[in-house]
Amino acid sequence: MTALAICLAGLGASAPRLAQAQEFVGFERGSFGRVVLSRKQAAGTGDIELELSVGQYNNESIQNYSPQSVFARMGHAVGRLDILTDAGIFPCTAFIVSDKHILTNYHCVPGILDNAQAEATRIDAVQFVAGYTQQGVEDGTRTFIVSPTPIEAHKDLDYAVLEVLGDPSAEYGMLALSNQTPQDGDPYWVIGHPMGEAQRISREQCRANRPALSGHQLLHTCDTLPGNSGSPVIDASLQMVVGLHHAGSKRDSVNFAIPMRDILARSSVLEAALKPGLGGPVTDAAPVPPAAGGDQPLPGGDELAGNAAMCDGMYKEAKELGQCYAYDAYLTQCQGHPYAVFAQGYVNSQCGGDDMAAAPIAPSPPQPPAVTPTPTLLRPWCGGTLNATEAAICADPYLAGLDAEMSSAYNGQSHVSASDQKSWLSGTRNACGGNASCIGRVVVDRIAWLKTPPAPSRPEAGTGGPQIVRGNYTLGSSSCYIVTASRTSIAEAQGFVQQWFPGRSGVRIFQSDNGYYGVVVETLSRSRSDARLSQLKSQGAIPGDSYCSSGNRFVAEVIYGSSGGGGGGAPSTTTMYVDNNSDGSLNVRSGPSTNYGIITEVPSGSTVQVFARQGKWSNVILPDGRRGWVYSPLLTSNKPSVQRVCWGNVINLGPISTYNTATGAGFLAVRDQPNARSGRKISELYLGDRVKVLAQSGTWAKVQCVSGNCMSPYAGRGGATGWSSKKYLSINCN
Repeated sequence: MTALAICLAGLGASAPRLAQAQEFVGFERGSFGRVVLSRKQAAGTGDIELELSVGQYNNESIQNYSPQSVFARMGHAVGRLDILTDAGIFPCTAFIVSDKHILTNYHCVPGILDNAQAEATRIDAVQFVAGYTQQGVEDGTRTFIVSPTPIEAHKDLDYAVLEVLGDPSAEYGMLALSNQTPQDGDPYWVIGHPMGEAQRISREQCRANRPALSGHQLLHTCDTLPGNSGSPVIDASLQMVVGLHHAGSKRDSVNFAIPMRDILARSSVLEAALKPGLGGPVTDAAPVPPAAGGDQPLPGGDELAGNAAMCDGMYKEAKELGQCYAYDAYLTQCQGHPYAVFAQGYVNSQCGGDDMAAAPIAPSPPQPPAVTPTPTLLRPWCGGTLNATEAAICADPYLAGLDAEMSSAYNGQSHVSASDQKSWLSGTRNACGGNASCIGRVVVDRIAWLKTPPAPSRPEAGTGGPQIVRGNYTLGSSSCYIVTASRTSIAEAQGFVQQWFPGRSGVRIFQSDNGYYGVVVETLSRSRSDARLSQLKSQGAIPGDSYCSSGNRFVAEVIYGSSGGGGGGAPSTTTMYVDNNSDGSLNVRSGPSTNYGIITEVPSGSTVQVFARQGKWSNVILPDGRRGWVYSPLLTSNKPSVQRVCWGNVINLGPISTYNTATGAGFLAVRDQPNARSGRKISELYLGDRVKVLAQSGTWAKVQCVSGNCMSPYAGRGGATGWSSKKYLSINCN
């Protein structure tokens, strides 16, 4: 055994160690629910990492191939798995293995909580994004809610079977699993979502290593990046999954997968995904097929081997000829042979034929008159007069399944009346028309709402009455309020707040021009509103019919002595200013800690009105009328002098997935001098990274990395300060 093989065998014997030193690519929490994620950070180092590019990076977009290609068709069942945690979004890859199950790595779900670098302490939500094949284009994608609690999971084999709400296989199909033993040098494909981007495939120089197996590890040379965890390793000859990709070693330039035969031997869930002829229980000896006749002797081992060799040869010849008659001859002699399913697929699609019979066709006896079967209705009411939304549900098994689940959730609750449900159906669901994506989204939201009964209402504390402060509360076109309820009186609005948001800060009540009182939980940018609404609804944190509003009908605010609807009289305010700081601005958050989302930023020198304090945080009114929480030590009672601060974003580069040191693609060099020849490269910047601009000289800018991939670059020091070309920077100064 070579030294490399001995080393790899040692790694295979200690598989659990891999999950403890994984690298994840992270994204901002606010982009959960979107197809295109906002980049946050990477985490993790060490010899064993999540993914690895072996030599020249050969991972390519699935869009390079036609939708009818075998690569695109195999990729239909592969999607991105977005794991929302309190530390951000960490995407992996998963693939469909049954009508309601997907397969991924244990270290993704639930193991992300074991990863010290990720710093996550809870999983808030999980979703499966299918059909994302073109970078930045959301058309044709569909998002499925996933239960974060695995149906089956084993840490030592690093796999988890997760349950999906709905049936993604009805639209995207599923991948077949093989229990065959991988052989040295077998050709492979790996399909996944590296860096959380659109689907990509690794097939150039993609094969089983020599040796292919070491302990419970399948070694392969297919290029991957963070985000590929959970990708299927597909045998190109079988067109079936032979391994579950999960890790790689920098030292030995090889990637690791868990052999599918080991997972199938352990799993009680995945047997249904096995193909006839290649599936079944994993055993040491292949079962002997029964003889053609009940009283005929079974063929001996030599005869079985001879038949297999003959069928192998006939199938190979049929593939080379590419003719229907050759496949027909093979099927006549070799029904039950492992490749028969592929040959039959060729005949059905290319030759217009049905299943082949092994014997001549005998004359058919007289048949009774054909009876047209009654079509199966996806929902009991599908046979009646339908509107556009109902017609779309009746034509789509996924939507029909969601509708059935919603009916079950409605029948099992007691806090929503029949009139409320009818109003939602006509006013919210049917407003989608025939848009399947819209229907699926609002029905999923409604299910979450129906399954989350409200807490008992509590009387309002305090004896002081509220103050009604009239004013203009309409936000600009770029911002909106998340409105969770509209009630006919202040008391009803207060009761709603106590039911849904007990103890939560920052909840506001506005009076509308029609006399109703709206309950607002957050103010945020419209660009983030869809994702935030989807996130909160999926968690059951707000009602399913909550929406985003500019507040153009708000004419007054109900003010109490403390934020969020407490007791007491009108608050007093103190004028403060945003002090100068290294960032040049101050984050305004929806609550009094960094765990709350950022509403906006206000530049140094801005005036704010402080009306409440909690610890080191101040609740302020901004110049545009919005409210939020800021860090008190960054406020000053004296107006500061204006500081000129410049910031930059990296532009005009290819995405990080195009990273190539040989061609210079996918990165911007950071040098110790403003000169491409004499300046030594000390770090790298990547598309979308944010930098602070410290100085400018001609076509160069002195920059300091503050966020993005540059905090953990492929080459050089993270967060380094140096010189970069202004051609690739968008610079703004206050």
